[in-house]
Amino acid sequence: MKQTKTNITIKHYKFYLMFMLIACGGAFIWQFFLPNLSGQFSSWENSINWQREIALWNIGIIAAIIVALIKENIDYMKILTFQSTVLCWLLGLNHLISLLQNFSLTHIIHIMGVFEVLLLGGIWGAILLYKSKRTKNIF
Repeated sequence: MKQTKTNITIKHYKFYLMFMLIACGGAFIWQFFLPNLSGQFSSWENSINWQREIALWNIGIIAAIIVALIKENIDYMKILTFQSTVLCWLLGLNHLISLLQNFSLTHIIHIMGVFEVLLLGGIWGAILLYKSKRTKNIF
């Protein structure tokens, strides 16, 4: 019985981390190869080198997620889910603040940041961590 609960939890972590892998991969592509989009579709000015540096941070997260998924290590998955959830809340709130300070429908990056990062990544991760905590299955 306990094995079934663990498998369900692993499945949920895998889905969440695959979502994060895709999200971080997409962010890497536009931040590394199209860094001028930040200034064009946000309230932030162009900062090509900073965008590329952030893209490299995404590579670090992507590498860690890939290792956790390949090894199917639940402990790695829990840590990366926690890390991703915290980052999603912080980055998503940053996008929300930027959007509210200078609202414009042309600030697509902030709008996507609120929906994809804060609402989807942040809330989904928080729910997963909360449910895992309730089943004493986290940390």
